[in-house]
Amino acid sequence: MERADIVNMGKAKIPVSQVAFGTEHINCYAPSLGGDILADAAKLYNVFFWDTDMVYGSHPQVAAGLSKVNREDVVVCSKTYALTQKQAQSDLDRIFAELKTDYLDFCLLHRVEVSPQDYSPALEVLLEKKEKGLIRSVGLSTHYAKVIEKSLEVPEIEVVCAPLNRDGSRIDQGSRKEMIDALKSAHSAGKGTYVIKMLGRGDLLYDLQDAIEWVLQFDSFIDVYNIGFANLAELKQDLAIVNNFLHTKQAQ
Repeated sequence: MERADIVNMGKAKIPVSQVAFGTEHINCYAPSLGGDILADAAKLYNVFFWDTDMVYGSHPQVAAGLSKVNREDVVVCSKTYALTQKQAQSDLDRIFAELKTDYLDFCLLHRVEVSPQDYSPALEVLLEKKEKGLIRSVGLSTHYAKVIEKSLEVPEIEVVCAPLNRDGSRIDQGSRKEMIDALKSAHSAGKGTYVIKMLGRGDLLYDLQDAIEWVLQFDSFIDVYNIGFANLAELKQDLAIVNNFLHTKQAQ
């Protein structure tokens, strides 16, 4: 049975599965069923990095998944859109309540479109929670290459998340090459990197294997791949593509 490899992401060197389970696509399931899918992903396929968000509508499924595993055996990431301290605190209160967890492994400033320094009030709240052990690592997600470059000036940002795919779609600022260069620079600076929208939010499903393998060629500076699947059959298929490509490359 295919099992995901483990990598250490970011300056905190938190062990995560190399393939993440982006939970946006399981919000259509009853929480118990979605929780079963996540728990089986971790137990059977070693996909124990679960990526969620308040607006995905999948917090109930993730909470159910957490009830079916040992908390320390999985890694959970959620996100806040906050710019202010008040909003960040409100978002975190909601995240912890909905996920029914005492801590987050990763918490990201989400969809950052300007300089990360403009998010300083919200970032301060996340860092305070980190000091208290409620968040293990802080990062940001963005569709802007220049935001990743600006994050190099903020050492507290330990992880960056961004879209990357063969067509260069879903990148709101910068070319495909500029996004690749930004991710490479972030990784060189010691930040963890993980990519989303590898299939262009479905646009590349017609050529799924080649599209996934195109992104995998950048494994020297990408830690985690969030491909996007809705069930264990899709997970198994995509994980096999990832493992076959990377293990063959490593053996050469």
